[in-house]
Amino acid sequence: MAGGLAAFKKRAYVLVTVRPGYEASVVAEIERIPNVKLSDFVHGEYDVVCVLEGSYEEIDRSVLAIRRLPNVLKTITLTAFDTHLE
Repeated sequence: MAGGLAAFKKRAYVLVTVRPGYEASVVAEIERIPNVKLSDFVHGEYDVVCVLEGSYEEIDRSVLAIRRLPNVLKTITLTAFDTHLE
């Protein structure tokens, strides 16, 4: 199988903590990052939840881009697995 597992589309969820008052600008910046399919402002422990899709390498680049944004204080990345639960 050429390219191995990294060649197939994967999904990750990124939970983002933002400096207070900058949520709207951070969401706007996140939405311009490649492989971000959805980003929502949420209430709770985190401020923004993002869904990323692509290869592992593409997701990694997008997560790093999110982490480098001004006013992003912290991220947690949850990578989805192909294994189906029974």
